Amino acid sequence: MRRWWFLLPFLIGLALGWARRAEGQTPVQLADPRVSYTFGETLTIETEVQPAATIQRAQIHLLPKGDSVQIIAEATLTPEGILTYNLDLSTAPFAVFTAVDYWFTFTLEGGETIESRRFTFTYADNRFDWRSLETDEFAVFWYQGNDALGGTILNTAYEGLARFRLQVELPPMQKVSYYVYASAADLQAALPFSGPSAGLVAGHAAPAANRVLVSIPTGPSQTLEIKRQIPHELAHVLLYQKLGEDYSRLPSWLSEGLASSAELFPNPDYPLLLDKAFQRDMILPMSALCENFPVEAASFQLAYAQSASFTWYLITQYGDEGINALLKAYADGFGCERAPEVALGRPLTQLESEWRRITFNESPLRTALRGMLPWLLIAGVFILPLTGFYLSERLRKRPLFRKKRSLTQP
Repeated sequence: MRRWWFLLPFLIGLALGWARRAEGQTPVQLADPRVSYTFGETLTIETEVQPAATIQRAQIHLLPKGDSVQIIAEATLTPEGILTYNLDLSTAPFAVFTAVDYWFTFTLEGGETIESRRFTFTYADNRFDWRSLETDEFAVFWYQGNDALGGTILNTAYEGLARFRLQVELPPMQKVSYYVYASAADLQAALPFSGPSAGLVAGHAAPAANRVLVSIPTGPSQTLEIKRQIPHELAHVLLYQKLGEDYSRLPSWLSEGLASSAELFPNPDYPLLLDKAFQRDMILPMSALCENFPVEAASFQLAYAQSASFTWYLITQYGDEGINALLKAYADGFGCERAPEVALGRPLTQLESEWRRITFNESPLRTALRGMLPWLLIAGVFILPLTGFYLSERLRKRPLFRKKRSLTQP
C-alpha cells in the first residue's frame, strides 16, 4: 500500500483538473445581453444563444435589488439562436433608478435545466442627460442648471445632515443619492403614484435604497425650495438607516414631522393654514394621522402642517432625549397612542391637548368640552330618543280639552 502514496498528489490534481473542465463546459453558450428601453413604456433584452437546436424552452428571471418578488416570463428564441424578451413597463414598472438583476434558465431536449450567470442593469430615467457631483456621503444628479446648482444641493445636504444630527442619534451614514428634477411634472411622471394627492408630490424618498427624488424648478424661490426639500427627504432616509425595517412602525405624523423639523427653511404657509383650521374647528385628531395622510388636497396639506407643528412642540418640550426615546418606543412595537406614554410619560391624546393649548392658546374649558364631545354624542344617541318618547307619551295621555269648572253650585 505504501508504494501508492506517492501517486496521491497526482491523482488529486487530475481529479481537480477534470472538475475544472466539467465546470467550464456547458451545453449552452450565452453572449452578453443587450438592454434597451423607453422609460415608462417598453423594455427589450436581447442576446445570442448556441446551440439553439438543443433548447426546448427559455425563460428570463428579473429581480429588482431589495425586492423579494421576481418576474419570471417566457423568452422568444429563434432557430438562429436570437433570444428576445419584451416587457410592458406601464403594467409592470420598476422603481426608477433601481438596479435589476436578471438571468436565464434553459430547458434542454432531455429535460435538463441550465441556469445562466446573472447580469444587472439600472433602470434610470433616460428621458434626460444627467450631470453628477459626488462625495463620500452624497451623490447629486441633475439635468437642468449649471455646476453651481449641484454644489448648492450638495452643501444643503450637509447642512441638513448636521441639523438632523442635533435631534436624532444616527449610526454611521451610508451614501445617499439625490436625483433633482426640474419640475414637479417631470418627477411625478417618474413615480408610480396615483389619486388626488399624486399631483401634490414635490419630493419622494426611497429610504431602503438610500435614494431621494426632488423637484427644484428654476425661479426666485429655487434656493428656498432647495433648503426645504433637500433636508426633508434626507431625514426619511436617515431615519431608515437608524431603524431599518422598524421605520415602517413610525406613525406618519412623526416621520413627516421630523422631516419637516430638519428643513432649513420651513414652509411659510403652515402657520396660516393651522390658524384657519383652528378657527373653523377643523384641526385633525393626531390619532387620525398615525397611518396614511388624507388624500384630499386641503386635508393633505393640513396633515403636514399639523405634523410639523406637533413634532416641533415635542422637540422643544422633551428635547433630543425625548425624541430618541419616542423613536425607540415605536421601533419596539408600541402603538401610536401607547408609545408616547412609554417614552414621554403621557399618552398621545394628552400631548395633543397640551399642544393645542400652547399653540392655539386654547382655553381649558374648550379643551375639556372637546374631550367630552364623543361622550356627549354617545349620550345624545340614547337620551334624545328617550326624551322624545317620554314627551310623546305625556302628550298622548293628556286630554285634548279640559272641562270648564261651573261657577254655580249645583
